[in-house]
Amino acid sequence: MLCSNYPPHPGGLEIMVQNLARGLSRRHEVTVVTSAFGDAEGKQEEDGMVVHRIPTFHATERLGIPYPVPSPRAFDAALRSAASTDVLHAHGALYASSIHAARAARRHGVPLVLTEHVGFVEYGSRAVNAVEAIAWRTIGDRVIGASSAVTTYNSRVMQWLGGRYPGRDIRFIGNGVDTARFHARPRAERSETRRSLGLPDDRPLVLFAARASEKKNLDAVLAFSRDSFHLVVCGAPRGLRADGLTDLGVVPYSQMPRIFGCVDAMVHASTGEGFPLAVQEALASGLALALLWDPGYAAWLDRSAVAACDTLELLERAVRALATDEAHRRRLSSAGRRWAEQRWSWEATVEAYERLYLDVTPAGTRHAQERMTA
Repeated sequence: MLCSNYPPHPGGLEIMVQNLARGLSRRHEVTVVTSAFGDAEGKQEEDGMVVHRIPTFHATERLGIPYPVPSPRAFDAALRSAASTDVLHAHGALYASSIHAARAARRHGVPLVLTEHVGFVEYGSRAVNAVEAIAWRTIGDRVIGASSAVTTYNSRVMQWLGGRYPGRDIRFIGNGVDTARFHARPRAERSETRRSLGLPDDRPLVLFAARASEKKNLDAVLAFSRDSFHLVVCGAPRGLRADGLTDLGVVPYSQMPRIFGCVDAMVHASTGEGFPLAVQEALASGLALALLWDPGYAAWLDRSAVAACDTLELLERAVRALATDEAHRRRLSSAGRRWAEQRWSWEATVEAYERLYLDVTPAGTRHAQERMTA
C-alpha cells in the first residue's frame, strides 16, 4: 500500500489508510510505503505490518496543500519487493507515491488498485486550479490508465471519474468507523476531560477539527457569532487566541475519542472532500453535527442524520440552533449514532477491498472462470 502521508502526519486520509492497512494485516501480509514526517523515518514493524517512511521534501505543507515529494531512490528501494507482491494499492492519483506505484505495477506486471479520495478540488486560487488541471492531464490520467481497478467513497467523485474516464469500472467502497472506540461519554467523564483541557463547563462546546487548508473554511467558522457557544479548534498548530475560543493545536489521534466525547456538537465546513473520517467519528461519538453538505456524501450518509447545510450562511444558523436547543442536539445525536452503528464498519470495508483485490489478481480471474463453467 502506497500513500502520500501516513501517521504521525495529521489528517483523515492518513487515518483511513492506517485503519484499512491494520484490518488487512489481520489476514494478509501488508507493507506500507509512505513519506517520512517529523521524527518518523525509516523502516519499522507496526500493527502487524511493515511501514517504510521515505525521506521526503514537504515544500507545500505551509500552503495548506500537502504534496510530499519523496526521495526517488529511497522510494524505488522500498519497492524492490513489488515483484513478489500480489496487489499494489495506491491512494490519490496525483501524488508522487502513486506515480511510483504505477511504474512498479507496469515493470513487474502487478495489478494496481487506486483509491481516489477527492477528484478535482476547486481552490480559491486560479493559479492553483490551473496547476491541478495540468497535474490531472500529465499525472492523473497516466496513473488511472495503469490501474486495474479504481475506487472512491464519494458519489460526486465517482461521477467525475466516470465522466473523465468513460468505460472505466469505478467502484464505490465507503470507509468504516470504530463504534466501540468512538462513543458517547457519561457526564462525569465529559466534565473531567473539559477540566483537564482547560475548557469551560458552563456552556455548549462546538468542535472544529481539521488540518490547516483553505478548503476547510476555518476563517468562515471563526466569523460565526459565538455568543451562544464556545468554539474548540484542533488539527493544526494555529495558535489562535480570541474570546469564546480555545485552540488545542495538534491533538494526537489516540486522544480524539476524548475530544469528541467532551463536546456538545461539531461543525464541519470543508469543501472538496471525499467523505471526512472526522464526520464518521463524530457521529459515532454521539455528537450532533452541523455539516456543509456535499452531494457526494449522499451515498454514505442520510441528510436527516445531521444538520445538513448547502451554504456557509445556513451552516452558521445550524450551529447556533444546535448550541441553543438541547432537545435538537439530542435528536441528532441519537440519529447519528444509530446511523454509524447500522451502516459503518471497518470490517465490511476491509472485506470489500479483499473482494476487489481478488477480482484483479490471476487467482481471482481463475476463480471467476471456474464459477462460470460450473
